[in-house]
Amino acid sequence: MAFSFTPDSFNVYNVGSFDAKTYFAEFLRKVQNGAKIMISKNGKKVAVLQGVKTVQNEEAMEAHKRIVARSQKFAALRKQNGLEAMSAADLKELKENGRKY
Repeated sequence: MAFSFTPDSFNVYNVGSFDAKTYFAEFLRKVQNGAKIMISKNGKKVAVLQGVKTVQNEEAMEAHKRIVARSQKFAALRKQNGLEAMSAADLKELKENGRKY
C-alpha cells in the first residue's frame, strides 16, 4: 500500500474520501480486523466504515448500560422506600405473576 496512515485512537483511522475510494480494499481488510474508518470530505466527517460485529458489540454495550442504569434506579427507589433488596426467587415470582398464560 503506497498510502500510509496511522490510527487516531484505539484502532480508529481518519481518511479523506479520495483515499477511501482509492484504498477501499485495504480499508475493508482493516475493518475485518476490527478497525473503524472515519471518512471525511473537505475536512468534515461524513461516514464511518466499520464491521458488523463492531456495531453489534456497541449496541450490546449500550443495552447493557441501559439495563445497569435501570437496575440502579430501581435499587435506589427500593432503598428510598425502606425496602430490602429483592432475591432471585422474588423476581421469578413477580415474573410468573405477571404472565397472562
